[in-house]
Amino acid sequence: MKLEYVFVNKYNEFKQLTCKELVIMIFGYMRISTKDKQTTDRQEITLRKYAEINGFVFNDLISEKVSGNIKANNRAEYTRLKDKMRNGDILVVSDLDRLGRYADDVIRELKELKEMGIKVVALDMPYMNEWNRVNDNSLYDMVVDIVITIKAHMAQQEREKIVSRINQGLAVAKEKGKKLGRPKVQLPCNFLKEYKRFREGKYGDISATAFARMMGIGRSTLYKYIKIYEAEQGN
Repeated sequence: MKLEYVFVNKYNEFKQLTCKELVIMIFGYMRISTKDKQTTDRQEITLRKYAEINGFVFNDLISEKVSGNIKANNRAEYTRLKDKMRNGDILVVSDLDRLGRYADDVIRELKELKEMGIKVVALDMPYMNEWNRVNDNSLYDMVVDIVITIKAHMAQQEREKIVSRINQGLAVAKEKGKKLGRPKVQLPCNFLKEYKRFREGKYGDISATAFARMMGIGRSTLYKYIKIYEAEQGN
């Protein structure tokens, strides 16, 4: 049977339509970057004000200072929060980007939280910030799916922007005469001398493996050096 819940009062209690009591936990998550000199105070004020207006109180408010480059699943406080949340719980954030710096990260989190049965209220997102719509499962799922689609488009734009910037950087470097790609492998200064002696039989009838061992290099490295040597000699 599909579960549906209605608000009972402002103390976070919900009632199942079968009249069975069920407590739903409401969490708030706040994050700032390690480079940010500010605190999460502004986010906390925003979340508490939203709770007051909509007649509920948070069961817990989680604050974290971590770089936005760190993926959500690698954030200590956020990971502990996810372990604590259960099906039907609600997560409130001041803005959706608290879940991740990049669109791909936000998409991943929204999908995972949706699969866990956790609803996300993002105060900066239309429809996702309307408390009276949280209990409307069909509408909520539709809104989240639309947000994921929009974020997916943004993620593609982010990737294209990165590729474009890389290409621009390569073009500028090329115009300045900078050689692109891996730097050319330089033969060790003693290799030419020793390899000539090896070819001339000065070390007796030793194998290439033995010569490589004598030079202190691997056999594959020896053959790479020989290939470079012969290319330089025009062989």
